[in-house]
Amino acid sequence: MALKVIGTRQLRDELATVMDEVSEVSAIIVTHRGVGRAVLMDFERYNGLIDRLEYLEDSIDAGEATREGAIPLGELQSGSSSDL
Repeated sequence: MALKVIGTRQLRDELATVMDEVSEVSAIIVTHRGVGRAVLMDFERYNGLIDRLEYLEDSIDAGEATREGAIPLGELQSGSSSDL
């Protein structure tokens, strides 16, 4: 998917068209005076990125907990409350 860059003036003038294009490109970078200020992207793509980020953060947390001596849940014996 392509990436598009537009200025705030063009966004304001062509908002309806830009909203139609947002599902066709990976993202639209909005600039103001030549500096990137915002990113527009399809809502489903955004949700997918947030889900992936949360999964990766959980994976990092689990890896850090294991290195600190935590016992992975899969290694706990089921039915034995004395191990908890």
